[in-house]
Amino acid sequence: MPRGAAAAPGRLRPDRTVWLLLALTLAAWLVESNGILWRTSHWDHYVYLADAFLRGQLHLFQHPAEAGDMAIVGSRACIVFGPFPALLLMPLVPFFGLATPDVLVLVLTALFGIFAFDRLLAALPVPVDRFRRACATLTFALGTAVHYGAPTGNVWLHAQITATALQCWALWMAAEGRAWWSGLALGLTVLTRPTVTLAAPLAAWLLLQRPAAAGAPAPLRRRLPRLALALGLPVAAAAALHGLYNLARFGSVSDAGYRYILMGDEFKALIERFGRFNLHFLPHNLAGWLLALPRLEAGELVPDPHGMSLLLTTPFLLLLLAPRRVTALEWVALGGAALIALPSLLYYNDGWVQFGQRFALDWIALALAACALAARRVPAWLVGLLAAVGIAVNAWGTLWFQARFPH
Repeated sequence: MPRGAAAAPGRLRPDRTVWLLLALTLAAWLVESNGILWRTSHWDHYVYLADAFLRGQLHLFQHPAEAGDMAIVGSRACIVFGPFPALLLMPLVPFFGLATPDVLVLVLTALFGIFAFDRLLAALPVPVDRFRRACATLTFALGTAVHYGAPTGNVWLHAQITATALQCWALWMAAEGRAWWSGLALGLTVLTRPTVTLAAPLAAWLLLQRPAAAGAPAPLRRRLPRLALALGLPVAAAAALHGLYNLARFGSVSDAGYRYILMGDEFKALIERFGRFNLHFLPHNLAGWLLALPRLEAGELVPDPHGMSLLLTTPFLLLLLAPRRVTALEWVALGGAALIALPSLLYYNDGWVQFGQRFALDWIALALAACALAARRVPAWLVGLLAAVGIAVNAWGTLWFQARFPH
């Protein structure tokens, strides 16, 4: 695109719209949480891990009240989720101790992810108008599990939302042509939730499009090695670091501690029979993602605590059915989303107590980016309606979740 093109300024610097969207999101969370975002979540395992790191050890120095989702080996307790979110908490722990407000840190992380998602849409090689971009960004913020997850906190949501924010940052940097920054962000996803690192093919594709969009394409044989190094080196370094982290804790570079997690007899029986990933789990998980409905309890319509259909909680995804020609970018984004979704669809656990489908956070940014492009093929009123419905449904779910599961 020529230097003076109309779309360039919006890509080089944020417009006022994104700040308004962030303010609306924060206001929603403040209202729904009664203004209490400076707090420590119930499953605040990352605070304990940050405390352990500051004391020079990898296992917890003190044990949280809840042992769920921890690996217990002898007298040692370890966190199985990636360690990076604990690093973000470390500067605060010396001042606030175990009362460190991990919920506030997660909210700020989520706001950064929302900003990065909006900037990703603005930097895509296929332009998206401001209204449709705003609808997609608000859907990402308040029409997905980010809505209830950020002000709720807890170790698993902290890991997932942090990883999703890093993924959005990586894709934004790729769309801007900043390969090394994209590689750095992808590397950090390895240390947070490696599933989201599978967005790397889309990042590579966006980087390959950038020189062509700038009007100065270099030969592919010259660009590929540089891009592979920029994306691959940080990811490989992070994977090696994570392997050493595992080796120091459990004696194996590939053992993150999941086999030591405390779990109920039902899950134990499933794992013993099928393993953690198996096609046996695909029909159940797919049905939950597409077909699960609210249910009646004492005459009241309530969400299914095991999750509900994404078509109800994020109806913005229906834009993928928009007619006419689909762009190459949409196909690549949807292919990346499918690749990332596959491990969750084959997983023995459906996410347990949640609103919507929290495992969908791994790939939802890619799918919503494709939806933003598809939205150009339908009337603006329909785009706005789908975004509004998703936000309303998730607001209902957030209030229900906080009333039913205050921890």
